[in-house]
Amino acid sequence: MPVANNLLAHFNNIEHHDPIQKIKKNPLNPFEYSKRISNKVQNIGGKNPPVILANFSEKEKITPATLFALGYKYSVPLDKWHISEMATDYLFVGDNNLNFETPGTLGIIYNYNSWKKHKKGFPMLSVNEYLSEIEKSSKMNIINICFSNLNTQLINKLKSDKNAVIFLDSLNKNTVAELRRVFVKLINNDLNTPVIINGKYKNLSHEQLQLSASTNLGALLLDGLGDGISIHAPNCTSNQKVNSLAFGILQATRTRISKTEYISCPSCGRTLFDLQSTTAKIRNVTDHLKGVKIGIMGCIVNGPGEMADADYGYVGTGPGKITLYKEKAVVKRNVPEEDAVGALIDLIKEHGDWTEKK
Repeated sequence: MPVANNLLAHFNNIEHHDPIQKIKKNPLNPFEYSKRISNKVQNIGGKNPPVILANFSEKEKITPATLFALGYKYSVPLDKWHISEMATDYLFVGDNNLNFETPGTLGIIYNYNSWKKHKKGFPMLSVNEYLSEIEKSSKMNIINICFSNLNTQLINKLKSDKNAVIFLDSLNKNTVAELRRVFVKLINNDLNTPVIINGKYKNLSHEQLQLSASTNLGALLLDGLGDGISIHAPNCTSNQKVNSLAFGILQATRTRISKTEYISCPSCGRTLFDLQSTTAKIRNVTDHLKGVKIGIMGCIVNGPGEMADADYGYVGTGPGKITLYKEKAVVKRNVPEEDAVGALIDLIKEHGDWTEKK
């Protein structure tokens, strides 16, 4: 019920939204997935998986320790950065001046006027700056755009600019509908500029943020729209949780895989083992297996169907007995529960999906 109430609150909030321009020609097929074609700029767009852009522009000071929340940990003795599987790709720092060497894999984005002073990283430009200023980056320019300023002049300039990336905002309560309307306009004008979708949220609990960001950003990604996402959520939760949420949305939409995925049934009267503790045990030994999907099901009744797309399955089939699956095929029956986690690891090793934890 709490999840349902939060979802209801999210959709009630958008009921009285500003009008959205009607679509005369809809190029999007709601029944078939098709990724929007986009240019490749740096590692954004083209055939690249979606990137994640973190927004620290409102921070008073950014230090090496600040980047820990984004998946980067600096080792003083070794004088090097340790980069996790969930390390963000770009960081918008606004007018901050970074007085330390940043990780080579992290692109730094500055407000345009700050960028002009030192020419480090990449600039974030308003539409007016983009149309009027001559001095720009020869590598990549990010332009902050919303539907109201996507005019013919801007579209024509973007068409001839192979270094441009759109940072897409919405000022409408019905964010998904307006952003989808922008993508329709881009496609109908044959504009292939890559797009990073910006989700802005304030004063939400972590659970409310999860639901709002997932429904807004996930809906567009599932339609093949977007070459990256950004979640700007001051006063909502920690930066580390925001970063984890961004990667979780990409994982859930199957657009970028960065961690192990688990499918688990809700525990019911048919469950033949302690689902919570067993799931914790399995996660503890397999959570480093990037891209592997494991189904953990309490009983044989619905388990095999619910985990049909899992790579490996762990299903209770009798008191103290577990059956292991490789995809939809039964591999080992009636494994004693105390041996089952080890047997699952052996099964993963047999099929070449195991790596040792670092």
